[in-house]
Amino acid sequence: MTVANLVHSNIVHSRCSVYKTESFQTRKTRKCTASVLIFTVFLAGFLYVFATNNIAVKGYKIRSLQKQANELDTINKSLQVEVSNLKSINVLEAMSEDLEMVKAQKIEYVSLPKVSAMK
Repeated sequence: MTVANLVHSNIVHSRCSVYKTESFQTRKTRKCTASVLIFTVFLAGFLYVFATNNIAVKGYKIRSLQKQANELDTINKSLQVEVSNLKSINVLEAMSEDLEMVKAQKIEYVSLPKVSAMK
């Protein structure tokens, strides 16, 4: 082998090793990037499922509370009707007869002299 052949083989050999190290580093970078990308996709999927589940649970609770509010509204209205019925004159009159109360015959009103607060 001549010096030219040795130099040429050494240059080719050094170039090949440079290309090999660059390709190894690029492969390593690509693997790292792919790993990060896959991890990000799985994390995003997990967060999506978690958020969707959270929204579904809150929607169920809201519907349950709305149903309960409607039931309480209905009960409230029926209680208001019952209160107004119990306050009616006819019911009070019937209750006074059951308790053997006597009607007032003559009503007298007492009027007090006006007293001023500033003396």
